[in-house]
Amino acid sequence: MTATEVYRFVFKPMGLAQIGRVRAVEQEALAHMERPDLLRRNTEQMWCECLQPPHLCLGAWVGEELAGLGVLYVPERGGCEDLSLILTRLDGRQYASANFKICIVRPCWRGHHLQVELGQRLAAEAKARGIGLLCATASPHNMASVKSLLRLGYCEDSQVEKYGFERTLFYRIN
Repeated sequence: MTATEVYRFVFKPMGLAQIGRVRAVEQEALAHMERPDLLRRNTEQMWCECLQPPHLCLGAWVGEELAGLGVLYVPERGGCEDLSLILTRLDGRQYASANFKICIVRPCWRGHHLQVELGQRLAAEAKARGIGLLCATASPHNMASVKSLLRLGYCEDSQVEKYGFERTLFYRIN
């Protein structure tokens, strides 16, 4: 790949039929990370949940190749799992909420700003659904994810223990 090559990504929802591709992207990303502990691994059960409505798994494709994916996770009752940690710091209004649960980009496609593009598209979908608050967590040592979340307009909230690791909690009024 040269600096002058431009790729046209096609973004489309993914479903259960593509779980093998999703898991393969996750495994490839983990295998190429200097610190794999910075990316939370999802169980097959969680991926199956994320690949079905009301959640949205959005894939970034180049032809038949899956370059990356992001998940908008819409919990039951409209509350994100981290909402209770944030509510006391907001303006007191009630928001329908969701999580920007995970974003994974294959190593060969890093550098194309796919985390930000996927995050923008998932935020737009959330807004279209009437979701006014987005939450996310990232390892404080995963600078690529932290920078992407900040570029997407998320605010750092607090440090929390999640998935057995210290994570930074972020939120965004959508």
